[in-house]
Amino acid sequence: MTEFLSVIHSNPHWIFIALGGILLIIELLGTAGYSLWSGISAFIVGVIAWIIPLSWPILWLLFAIFTLVTAYIWWLWLNKQGRDKAGKGTLNQPQKELIGIKTVVVEPIKNGYGRVKIKDGTWSANCDEDLAIGQQVEVIAADGLMLTVIKTN
Repeated sequence: MTEFLSVIHSNPHWIFIALGGILLIIELLGTAGYSLWSGISAFIVGVIAWIIPLSWPILWLLFAIFTLVTAYIWWLWLNKQGRDKAGKGTLNQPQKELIGIKTVVVEPIKNGYGRVKIKDGTWSANCDEDLAIGQQVEVIAADGLMLTVIKTN
């Protein structure tokens, strides 16, 4: 037993590489990124320990620092992704992405209802005023499959 502990103590790089592998396996079970960055950090520390012999306390300190840095970088990336997608639709409501699109009336809007063309399809639309075919409009709201439009110049 003491021989085993002596081997582990003299080869810390294998411990960190194994720890990285275990954390990445745990990540595969579905921890949503929480184990990913610790696993990557453990691998990085394992490689550093393989190249440069360092003491255990220094290696654990490096592991903690790398884990915090990688998790922070991940957090920054997630926030950037969230800002890029802000206002571009909500879950299970892709029609909200149509807001702001300028299009034309394909069936006249009479008594508040008609149809507009968007890409290769047409959508039901409502408007406060009657509009003729070919009139330029802008989508200002989406409620289910009904778009609210306003006349543009």
